[in-house]
Amino acid sequence: MNLIMLDIDGTLTQSYEYDQEIFGLAIGDILGGPPVDADLNGYIDKTSLGVTQEAIRRVTGRDAEAGEIEEVKRNVLGRLEKLRQDSPESFMEVPGAAHFLERLRSLDGTGIAIATGCWLNEALFKLLASGLRVDGIPLASSDDDRNRKRIMQMAADKAGGFYACPRFERIVYLGDGPWDLQASRSLGFGFIGIGPRVQGLKELQGGRWHADFMDIEAVLGSISAALKP
Repeated sequence: MNLIMLDIDGTLTQSYEYDQEIFGLAIGDILGGPPVDADLNGYIDKTSLGVTQEAIRRVTGRDAEAGEIEEVKRNVLGRLEKLRQDSPESFMEVPGAAHFLERLRSLDGTGIAIATGCWLNEALFKLLASGLRVDGIPLASSDDDRNRKRIMQMAADKAGGFYACPRFERIVYLGDGPWDLQASRSLGFGFIGIGPRVQGLKELQGGRWHADFMDIEAVLGSISAALKP
């Protein structure tokens, strides 16, 4: 059995831009100061927990307290809820993502998993608000670990338990950032880039990238190629 693993922000949902802004505002709120710069490129662990911990350490000079992290979680979710009320059009799937997920569910000999740097409640809110159905798909998040590579490994482990498959023949990750490519290569996963942000990685990944999922057959063709020995 093979496993197809997916990122969320920028891969399934068009949430990359508003996500960073919301995080910067939320952490600033909790610390009683201005918004922080939450651009993932500036952080070691490019996950919700990693950014929160590192941002608080930068501002205060100390480790983040558990209560502070929980407050940031609540603040982020509250801001997402308000954004949906005020601007529901902000929550959109990457074109074709919902149909693509349904096609993946129908593939024989193939499991699906999600590995995201979001916290679980944050991830599920974005997916639901963007019209994506992910019930029955194993998911690992920043609630499981702050390190993206370990989150991806945990997603594979959860999928192994869900599908009663102790070892997948091959795993392919669909993501949109250089850190997704790096983590995939480190774990020995195949990688397919999705979304306009990944065009700069085109040469690094041997041409396996797509702007979205509108040409489903082309994306499935890239997956098939990545799964070959």
